[in-house]
Amino acid sequence: MALVALVSLFLATIVWMRVASLQEERSAALDRAESGMRSLALVAEQYAQRTLDSAELVSEQVAARVARLGGAVALRGSRGAHQWLVDLSARSAGDYLMVVDREGMPVATSTADPAPQVDLSDRRWFRAHRDGVIAHIGEAIHSRITNETLFTYSRALRDAAGVFDGAVQVSARTSFFEGIALLQEFGSGTTLGLFDDAGRVLARTGLRPEQIGATLRGTALGARLEGPDTAGTLRGVMPFSGEERIIAYRKLENWPVVVTASVPVAQALAPWRAAVRWSAWVLGGLSLGLLLLSALVIRMASRVARAREQLAAANQALRQAAAGLEARVGERTRELAASERRFRVIFDSTFQLTALLDRDGTVLEMNETALHFLGLRRHEAVGRHVAELPAWRDGPVARRMRAAVLEAAAGAAVREEMPAFSGDGRIAPIEVSLRPVTNATGDVAWLVAEGHDLTELKAAEARLHEARKMEALGQLTGGVAHDFNNLLMVVLGNLALLRKRLPQEPRLTRLLDGAQQGAERGAALTARMLAFARRQELRPAPTDLAALVRGMATLLERSVGPQVRVVLDLPEGLPPALVDANQLELALLNLAVNARDAMPGGGEVRLRIEAAIAPAADAPPGLAPGVYLRVLLHDTGMGMDAATLARATEPFFTTKGIGKGSGLGLSMVHGLAQQSGGGLGIASRPGAGTEVAVWLPRAEAAAGPEKAVPASLPSARRAQPRRILVVDDDPLVAAGTAMMLEDLGHEAIIAASAEEALVLLARDRGLDMVLTDHAMPGMTGLELIERLRQERPDLPVALATGYAEAPAGTPSRLPRLGKPYRQDELDALVRALTCAEAA
Repeated sequence: MALVALVSLFLATIVWMRVASLQEERSAALDRAESGMRSLALVAEQYAQRTLDSAELVSEQVAARVARLGGAVALRGSRGAHQWLVDLSARSAGDYLMVVDREGMPVATSTADPAPQVDLSDRRWFRAHRDGVIAHIGEAIHSRITNETLFTYSRALRDAAGVFDGAVQVSARTSFFEGIALLQEFGSGTTLGLFDDAGRVLARTGLRPEQIGATLRGTALGARLEGPDTAGTLRGVMPFSGEERIIAYRKLENWPVVVTASVPVAQALAPWRAAVRWSAWVLGGLSLGLLLLSALVIRMASRVARAREQLAAANQALRQAAAGLEARVGERTRELAASERRFRVIFDSTFQLTALLDRDGTVLEMNETALHFLGLRRHEAVGRHVAELPAWRDGPVARRMRAAVLEAAAGAAVREEMPAFSGDGRIAPIEVSLRPVTNATGDVAWLVAEGHDLTELKAAEARLHEARKMEALGQLTGGVAHDFNNLLMVVLGNLALLRKRLPQEPRLTRLLDGAQQGAERGAALTARMLAFARRQELRPAPTDLAALVRGMATLLERSVGPQVRVVLDLPEGLPPALVDANQLELALLNLAVNARDAMPGGGEVRLRIEAAIAPAADAPPGLAPGVYLRVLLHDTGMGMDAATLARATEPFFTTKGIGKGSGLGLSMVHGLAQQSGGGLGIASRPGAGTEVAVWLPRAEAAAGPEKAVPASLPSARRAQPRRILVVDDDPLVAAGTAMMLEDLGHEAIIAASAEEALVLLARDRGLDMVLTDHAMPGMTGLELIERLRQERPDLPVALATGYAEAPAGTPSRLPRLGKPYRQDELDALVRALTCAEAA
């Protein structure tokens, strides 16, 4: 009995001590969990602070660029804007960037080009900006563009007048906290959250779509956040799981948000509960052993006691050894997994085609960019020799790749451009580089292969070359036309004077008529050359295209001849186009004649007018977004091959025989379309005919019939004689103009330069008018006119130029004559200026 009592007292003592110890261990476990959550909340606060600061900087940078470009609408359809947002997104903490206009429609995103046409005007963040809010942090939402759960930071865009112009948005996945490495050390039940000052969830690890819109209102944490404390810990129930959690929170400085780190109380006490179960088993076994031993003979008591002590010591040592080993294994496993994740993210995120090769060229790893280009899965590429990949179908190219591998394996860096087949079947120029990687002993262990797709670079170089070539041709053509106009000015002026002085003999009249017709044909040719060079003056006005085409239907039929049938498709109700009607008639006539020449055996010309919207798949390159009127002329002729089509709009290029075409027809139409704010598209295949599409911008105002302004008819009697100064560096032009003026009864004084004209004007104050050329060595005609307006504001001046359009900087109301001009035009100008001055 004494032994039983002693044993019972001993067991009671052991149980009481263990229970007390477990209570202390429970409190310590909860304290450790609270401390861990405070540390994790601090890390999450810094992470969120950096993320929001980065979003603010990126949005300010985008807003500044949008302002420089002229507003959000300027980004719509811009490939450069999309690429810039992609690059900026890759360097920022957010996942996506987007710019919307003042209507809530995306104009540019980092996810797609062109931007998806999704109406976002009902979003809370957009309404907030439209109501005057500058910066806005949005709660978690389900994206209509990426189909992901995101939270957003956005900033309002305003134009130079301060009017709302749209917004720029930086969005991140709600799981962005999962990038914090420290989170993995607290177990899978640990969560990080980001809430706004109203308690709405912005981001949370493990956030499910049905939890979007959850709020902390009505919870213990929500009540605590309404207080003045910026940080703290508590236990309470979160609205996401319904279980009691240990929660640490921190309010961000300068941002109306709070971060939380929480762990379930059950998870925090899991080790403690394991200790309780273990203690129960140990104490139970110990009690059972003691009771059994107490029932045995007393002589076994000492042996049982010694066995019990040995067992307890061995158990404790085993537990300590197992715990230490498990901790070390777990730590090493986590470090290895984190390192592998970091390497994989960096490896797969690069834009280069990257692969890791064995020194013999066998693929060990390949990033997602390269796999996507090749159209392969990872297991289809790993283990194959790099020269045996489907990109190198061409035998010589595969041999070049094998040679490059051997050279790199020998320790040399290799860089070479090779043609490669992509997964979608296209051939892309790839700049391939191979770099050896050595081990600790200096031997080559691996090869790093990188590839850069040069397709876009080479296409850009080709476009730049073509643009420079066409610019040079335009400048050359415009200069030749200008000089030719001066020559025609001399010819036509002298022919007009000669016609007056020669007797009315039919033979001489026919000779004069032939010379004048040839000169006028030369003037028409220079007009086409100026149209190609985009130096042709246009008088755009709202024009009813259907009415214009109907009005010239008979002319078109006569131009193409009886073997060609003209079919018109002219729907009613189309908006007017903004175009010079006379130039458009000439362009359509040129296109009809080209179609006729392409059908020597006869055929059909179909002319159709329709509305169109750019951007579109068949729109000319570089056409600005908007609404257009499209004039399409289709023939059933022989068509053009690719080489001819590529040069169709080049000036002076023609496939017609000698003397049958100038090669300026299509180039003139191309110049008219682009100078009008539209574009020209040509589609053709040998044997399938040709279709030419002229894109013209829609006019804002309704089209109406243009009223002809009657020119002032010259008086039958001679005008009052005037003293007129003619300024031109070309002596033939100056002399011809002087003779026409003298024939009209005026006195002409000639100056070969603007400087000479100033000397004459300073010496002779009795001059009644100045007619000056523009393009002269030294001081130009416009500079001379500006000088005269300051020194002689009462002296009438007029500008004569070989270009049909006014030079840059010409005052809008400056009287002007386009070379070559006729004597009656010169007479009308002199009368208008000198009569107005006299009045």
